[in-house]
Amino acid sequence: NNVALFSIDQLRQRVAWALNNIIIATPNDIDLFDFPEALLSFYDIFVRHATGNYFDILRDVSYHPVMGDYLTYAANKAYAVGRVFPDENYAREIMQLFSIGLWKLNDDGTQALNSKGEPMPTYTNEDILDHARIWTGFTRTLR
Repeated sequence: NNVALFSIDQLRQRVAWALNNIIIATPNDIDLFDFPEALLSFYDIFVRHATGNYFDILRDVSYHPVMGDYLTYAANKAYAVGRVFPDENYAREIMQLFSIGLWKLNDDGTQALNSKGEPMPTYTNEDILDHARIWTGFTRTLR
């Protein structure tokens, strides 16, 4: 039985599947084979927000423990706490892959160029460092 083909909400299911292939967290890279509920609740974000807005998807994905493990910001500490700079992985991924991309674009989708004819980056390494500071302090507690 294929939900995307036979469900009464085919559009929602197909959009959720597409989103799941854009914002990925694979069980191959994190040790969740014994916890399928974690991956199912992650996928449910896409089903729940398939016809909503992208901001809500990114918010829920960002706070989900699966993404914290996959893109390594779970248990990430601020420099003041651990004397090590915060992991930049998620900060880079959210800007590069999940939102604004590497290069500024014109309204017609072509690459914006500076006065020298070179592509214009959408963010700098300093932006990454600043954004990495946001993704600190996320830990799991037993309930």
